[in-house]
Amino acid sequence: MTKNLYYEPRDAVHYNVHFKRGNLESRISERAICGLRPVDIDWIWIVEFRRRATSEEIHELCKLDHEI
Repeated sequence: MTKNLYYEPRDAVHYNVHFKRGNLESRISERAICGLRPVDIDWIWIVEFRRRATSEEIHELCKLDHEI
């Protein structure tokens, strides 16, 4: 039997959000980002995927009208 050695993310995705004013929020959910202003965000790190979110993804995460 072969064991999968790579991490596979679960359903919940967490984000580290670095704001332009300097503070960092760690491992927050999509629900916590919803409603934030994209212009206040410097970058977002997608924890489970080990990468930064694109500017389009940041705008989508901040939208108030998307399904969570």
